[in-house]
Amino acid sequence: MSDEKTDRQRRHEQEHERDVTLAKEKEDEAEEDENKEIAREHRDEQKKEEDRRSAVREKEAEKQENIDNHRDEKPFES
Repeated sequence: MSDEKTDRQRRHEQEHERDVTLAKEKEDEAEEDENKEIAREHRDEQKKEEDRRSAVREKEAEKQENIDNHRDEKPFES
């Protein structure tokens, strides 16, 4: 009877260890998913900022081109 109790206790401990391991793996996966989401959001924000900067550079280049074109059309009088 003692062997049966020991076997049952050992199985119970093994099941508990398996449950703890599965819970830890699930927690690790959730953390990894969260980190991936944070990284994706960060990349998206960086892309938006770069797009904004690019638009500003383009607008500045257009302004300068218009200034240059206007200057070419009407030279200053001396």
